[in-house]
Amino acid sequence: MQTSLLISGSPRKGNTEFILRSISEQFIGNKELLLLREKNIKRCCGCLSCEKSKKCVQQDDIQQVFEKMKQADVLVLGSPNYFYNVSGLMKDLIDRTNSLYKTNVFKGKKVFLVAVSGGQVKNSQGVIEAFSSFAKIHGLKIIGSHCFQFFYANDAEKNLRIAKSIKEIAGKLNSL
Repeated sequence: MQTSLLISGSPRKGNTEFILRSISEQFIGNKELLLLREKNIKRCCGCLSCEKSKKCVQQDDIQQVFEKMKQADVLVLGSPNYFYNVSGLMKDLIDRTNSLYKTNVFKGKKVFLVAVSGGQVKNSQGVIEAFSSFAKIHGLKIIGSHCFQFFYANDAEKNLRIAKSIKEIAGKLNSL
């Protein structure tokens, strides 16, 4: 049975969380929705101590998050579009994986990418590109991506057309 970890990089309860929660509800198997806004994750301080030790010197919730990521078969990463990039919370997570850069602990894991944009859907491509770079660096296998367009915090909940996309994404994850 597949284990899935869905990670929301949104600083608020809104569209990204709603979409990931909806995907999770349709996922068959073990799953967990992790909200980065509820975690104490410091920014990478750039000390490069992890180059030798393969561990970050900062003590916060990142170790728990990494453990959950290591245990998952499938990762679903979701972020709102912040100036054609992932949110600061998601960027902090990505940056902190520097300590795992050469360990191959994520190599071969499957990942699905979700971007949510208030503007045009094409503006979310920067989010997908940031996620794709992260995936490439860590040897993750991208199994798909989807860009959603919602502006206000609860627009996704009110949109009936979203159900088809959610069902397709969950179906793809369930077929792995």
